[in-house]
Amino acid sequence: MKQICTHFLFVLCLCPYTAFGQQPSSQSGEIHGTVFQQTLKQPILSAQVRIVETGQRVRTDENGEFQFRNLFPGSYTLTANAPRHQPSTNTVAVVTSAEITRVEIYLEPVVVSLDEVEVTTDRPLQSPGRQSLGGEEIQRVPGTAGDALRALQSLPAVGVANDFSGALYIRGGADTDNLYYFDRVPIGYPYHFGGIVSSLSSEVIERIDVYAGGYGAEFGVDSQAVIDIYSRDKNTAGFDAKFNLNLLYSEGLLEGVIGDQGFWYAAGRRSYIDLFLRSVSFDSGQITAFPQFWDYQVKGGYRLSEKHQLSLNVFASGDSFALKLDGEDVDEDLRGNIDFDSGFEGAGIHLRSLLTDRLTSYLSLTRSYFAFDVNIGPDLSLKVDAPQYVIREDLTYTLTPKHQIETGLILGLEPGRATGNFLRPPDEGEVDYDPRFIEKQSIDESSLGKRLEIYLQDRYRLLPFLSFVLGLRTDYLSYIDDFSIQPRGSLLFEVSAGSQVQLSYGTYQQRPAPPRLTESVGNPELSNSGASHYVLEYTREISEATQIKVAGYYKNLVDLVTKDDEAQYLNQGVGFAQGTELFLRHQTGERFLGWGSYAYGLSKRRDRPGEPYRFYSFDQTHVATLAGTFRPTPSWEIGAKWQYRTGNPYTPVLGADLKSDPRNNDLIYVPIYAETNSARFPAYHRLDVKISKAFRFDNWQMRVFLELLNAYNRKNLLDFSYNDDYTEKEDIYQFPIIPYLGIAVEL
Repeated sequence: MKQICTHFLFVLCLCPYTAFGQQPSSQSGEIHGTVFQQTLKQPILSAQVRIVETGQRVRTDENGEFQFRNLFPGSYTLTANAPRHQPSTNTVAVVTSAEITRVEIYLEPVVVSLDEVEVTTDRPLQSPGRQSLGGEEIQRVPGTAGDALRALQSLPAVGVANDFSGALYIRGGADTDNLYYFDRVPIGYPYHFGGIVSSLSSEVIERIDVYAGGYGAEFGVDSQAVIDIYSRDKNTAGFDAKFNLNLLYSEGLLEGVIGDQGFWYAAGRRSYIDLFLRSVSFDSGQITAFPQFWDYQVKGGYRLSEKHQLSLNVFASGDSFALKLDGEDVDEDLRGNIDFDSGFEGAGIHLRSLLTDRLTSYLSLTRSYFAFDVNIGPDLSLKVDAPQYVIREDLTYTLTPKHQIETGLILGLEPGRATGNFLRPPDEGEVDYDPRFIEKQSIDESSLGKRLEIYLQDRYRLLPFLSFVLGLRTDYLSYIDDFSIQPRGSLLFEVSAGSQVQLSYGTYQQRPAPPRLTESVGNPELSNSGASHYVLEYTREISEATQIKVAGYYKNLVDLVTKDDEAQYLNQGVGFAQGTELFLRHQTGERFLGWGSYAYGLSKRRDRPGEPYRFYSFDQTHVATLAGTFRPTPSWEIGAKWQYRTGNPYTPVLGADLKSDPRNNDLIYVPIYAETNSARFPAYHRLDVKISKAFRFDNWQMRVFLELLNAYNRKNLLDFSYNDDYTEKEDIYQFPIIPYLGIAVEL
């Protein structure tokens, strides 16, 4: 079949971070201070102090003290806020060379904060397998244009396929192995059009936790990895606004307070290339509606009482485009109009309660909805409607500061419907998939899935140097009438001051993809796939500024769903993924932030009994990343990120045979393939450079940034395009050098 490639060049995004240390200037100064409560004159723990001119933030320690180091001489304006206190008025500190300037800041009681309901304890052991990125770190990552999910690609456990895809490959798995949550609500898809830009605004994200494997019982069904995204519970004294403008889209953020006990924010964005380009013709047809995307996020919260906090979040996303194919070389199944619409909605009501001094509750009622509607040519179409309703209750009981019990109950209802006239989707590694030889299926199927999830988890610091987490999870899924039991556990050893070794183990279940369970193109008798995770992690605080983490993992995979000639699909595949990861982070005040990461991985599958193991399509042997950002002055910032990746596996074409097209009996060339994934594309590497400048005025500020993606114009191979008889091929490359300009205004 003649391949048809239509390229739309909207650009945006990408990449990671890492780095090298830098010594502070001998001419710099410091600010040391203390935050007090105005009425009692007592120091305030965990107050946030911010320098207005630079945006730097720190939190006070148990004595209410804070420090800003490596500051250029000059005048700086400090503000502070803390739970249950009014934000401070401005405090001015004058910094001189090689001197320490001392200040005191006083806060009046009364507050807007929704974090106080949670009990603060000496938590015996944090969740295994977690890596976190804060909102401020995300904004500084070079090569991402501030896109939060693109920043995740800098973590050693995370890989991606190419410049055009945002799909995350975590520890040898596919993107379909990942679960994405935004404030406890499932996300329909993380990226617009598969990778142009993430479907959530980075401006509202407080933190992203990535659970790459070996994690505890609180997360369950359908995942080998979890990306848990938190939006901020913003404390603010009034109305704020921020607007971003770049070459691809515009976005805005508005936020404020509700009385003296609540907050709200609203963010949204839309692409606009479709507003300027109505249609464009090319050799094989015409783009009749340029791709457009939009999304929004709204959240509000209110403190009902000292023990109860209520919050509501709503978000949505949409993508669409249309084109017409009428060229002579267009396949008959594709000839005509093609239109695509996809989107999702999410909403949740959440109540956090302090039931007793030791017992906390987190109750959520959520709804998510995914919709997909595509029409291709004269008779191919598919429409999917997939809502999901979930009620979730998590309870935490603190027996002692060293001992904590957690339990949770999740009830889910998943009605869904798929209609259309379509083909079964290709499977991973299925190189001989050719739609011309696959029978079209008329699909009109509805389902009503139910799920029940229960977990119990014990966190305990047994000895000063030894802690453990033991968990048990049970899941019931009506789709496959399956009840599973999944034990999980972790041990943490404090081997020395600032050094820890953690061992984790867990079993995980993953149900088949919905199309594989249908009567039309699948097998309703399929069962869950299973995985066992073994993880060993070592972390060390080399200094207050430098941290290092080394991890090794092994994942054993069983009952994988693979294609079968007689039953369509069977649970007959097996596989494994193993690897080693290294992550180094260094931060010198707010002036320098850098990362260095390296990951070695091996991921293989055996599709059917008796067949040899092959490379998984998402196997990446070596991934190395270096990135850093440096602020030479409070208003200027420069950064760079370089990444190297082993080329992705692919299946070479050996030649072609002439066969009869079953649709019209025409003779066509059909490729002959070598062994599945028996070759690799050349290695991928590229450099991204970023420079930004902040302009501050009396009542507002503006930041202008320029990023140069693929700065040395590396030609990274994406794929090959073949002629009709497969005797010649042409290289298809990924992003060339691309300048990316953006402007952010904050009122």
